[in-house]
Amino acid sequence: MTVSKSLAMQLNVSKPNERANKYLISFGFFRSFVNLVSLNKLGKSSRIFVNYVMIFSHIISGSVLAGTGVGVFWYFFQRVSIYNRLLWGFFLLTISLAALIGIIEYTGAESLEPLHRSMVVLSNSLGVVCAVVGVWGLLNRRIYTMTTFVTTMVFGLFVFILLLLPEVRVFTPVVPSLAILILMLLAVFSLLQRNKRGLWIVLAAMMMGLAAKAQSLDSFFHPTDFYHYATALALWFFGKAAEK
Repeated sequence: MTVSKSLAMQLNVSKPNERANKYLISFGFFRSFVNLVSLNKLGKSSRIFVNYVMIFSHIISGSVLAGTGVGVFWYFFQRVSIYNRLLWGFFLLTISLAALIGIIEYTGAESLEPLHRSMVVLSNSLGVVCAVVGVWGLLNRRIYTMTTFVTTMVFGLFVFILLLLPEVRVFTPVVPSLAILILMLLAVFSLLQRNKRGLWIVLAAMMMGLAAKAQSLDSFFHPTDFYHYATALALWFFGKAAEK
């Protein structure tokens, strides 16, 4: 009897302990769940904050690029002959317009994404063709006629329309890369003739090359911002070449 009573007492004591342990375990799981939900909320809010900061950074860098293109064209190319200035205008202002449309797109107008993409292609086709012809005239002090201007525009628009085709769209990065190579060759040839303008063209071509490789610099700088700032610096170098 004594043994059975002691066993019964132990069982009665152990049952409340088991209930208490269950309550403690349940409370522990509940507290862990609450902490996990709080961390998830904090992570989500942090991601939203980082996203807004990134968008604001894109808007700032895009504004710098758009303003630089307009400012360089207005300040450095006023004394250039009319058709030469028009060629430079198509190069500089297509880049500025693409950056401006990108700024509006970053503010939430996602419907402008096709237009933004088309403007980037236009600046990388018609724009760079005008830049190559403009640099040739700048380094060799050529005054272009209407025939040269129209021929350049027709060829640039042909390249633009060609790059819009789905079969040819994959070659879009080739055009600016080829233009950078041509600009470097023209600048080096000009430096051999002791033309100081060639140095600014070399710097501009180098910055355009770095801007084209912006995606590979993701670990150091956001590619979009790096492209904007590097391109803006390249445009300023083109303006300095026209100033000399």
